[in-house]
Amino acid sequence: MAEMDIRLDYHYMSPEAVGAAAGISRESLAALEEPLRNVQQLIQERQSANSDPLGFLDLPYQPVTEISRLEKIADSLAALGDRHIVLGIGGSYLGAKAVIDALTDPFRNERSRRERQGRPRIAFEGNNLDPAAMQALLSLLPTEQPDDLDRDFTLNVISKSGTTLETALAFRILRQRMLQVYGPTYAKRIVATTDAKRGLLYQQAVSENFEHLVIPDDVGGRFSVLTPVGLLPAAVAGVDISGLLAGARRLAERMRQLAPLQNPAYLYAALQYLSARGGRNISVMVSWGKALEGVAMWYDQLCAESLGKEGGGRIPISAVNTRDLHARGQQLQQGPRNAVITNLAIDRHPDDLAVPCDEGNSDQLNYVAGKTLGQILQRAREATLYAYARDGRPSLTIHLPELNAFTLGQLFYLLEVATLVEGHLCRINPLDQPGVEDYKSFMFGLLGRPDKAHYLKEFAERPAADPAFVI
Repeated sequence: MAEMDIRLDYHYMSPEAVGAAAGISRESLAALEEPLRNVQQLIQERQSANSDPLGFLDLPYQPVTEISRLEKIADSLAALGDRHIVLGIGGSYLGAKAVIDALTDPFRNERSRRERQGRPRIAFEGNNLDPAAMQALLSLLPTEQPDDLDRDFTLNVISKSGTTLETALAFRILRQRMLQVYGPTYAKRIVATTDAKRGLLYQQAVSENFEHLVIPDDVGGRFSVLTPVGLLPAAVAGVDISGLLAGARRLAERMRQLAPLQNPAYLYAALQYLSARGGRNISVMVSWGKALEGVAMWYDQLCAESLGKEGGGRIPISAVNTRDLHARGQQLQQGPRNAVITNLAIDRHPDDLAVPCDEGNSDQLNYVAGKTLGQILQRAREATLYAYARDGRPSLTIHLPELNAFTLGQLFYLLEVATLVEGHLCRINPLDQPGVEDYKSFMFGLLGRPDKAHYLKEFAERPAADPAFVI
């Protein structure tokens, strides 16, 4: 099991590697040891900054019976149709998408059902107000009962409150299509992942007899990847969800035995906190290879919504290398010295591909013949990080020995705990998102929701736009 432990390498954050101005000194880290121990005690006692629930910390220990139930529901959905549509926004879809992108064939939706081992194509909607995307999805769906499984579809609608506009509108539209196609049997094709006892979606699930999965009360949306929010779509796609939980459990157990500055989650939080305090408040998470791009996007939301408040917080950005070395790489190498880079690296690629030799060598690439793409990617990473370091630009790397459910579960848990710890260090509440509600109040007012009429009034009385500023 230790061979599959993920590792945090922060050599290129040290003053010896990047210089005193950019590096994080041992003394700076040592000064955080006592604050981190206090945070560790709070977390062990399941206390948070504002008494918000910390249920995500216990998700690795879910009972086997609950996981078996999810797998049975996933098998049932897979048997009912060859297209499964997941409706959710933010944490209600980014985690599931990250898991599926990381652990399944990137071209899985283009494979035959046999090649997908009977698992359906997966689509994600309800995460934007985009008429073109919705029309395109509807064009793929039948308008009457299909004769074969390839055209059949199922829905998983994910919303704790049931009032999230993007998701609720998508569900209204797709539920109407499902009623049109399947008539009175439509409900067996819908799963509602929502609150245990309250909310509009919960009420609809009860009244229309949808399968109902629970988002625990003590788990916030962006920390919910290891609940049915992330686990059911992953299981529908054929992912080993028990492996995800086993990986998270492994890291949780390691963390219990480690002092804060030996603990990868706490150390990651400390390094990011000190970097931001030193003026490096741009946080770039780079996936080396495409498989972990979804994880970087998931973390983008986790970091931004958790830490971006009270006039502070790091600004997260996600990238993929080597692709973005031809764009973002220029800025990181020679732009403002306001960034710290987190690299997500996969050390071993079981399905690696060797570069063939070409007798004519017309492309002048025989010097890499016999090397694998994984080896070349590793050399590109090593060269890039050294080039950054020699110019005083810090980075750190999270190493996954291989990419599988076990290591991915560790990565999710590490980043969730690190976000919680960093919030404590910043003396903010990382579990709320008050700013998200501001735009919603005005949007609902403009759309005519009766209880938001006063926001419509305020909007209507805003200062008139000056035509001079429109060209």
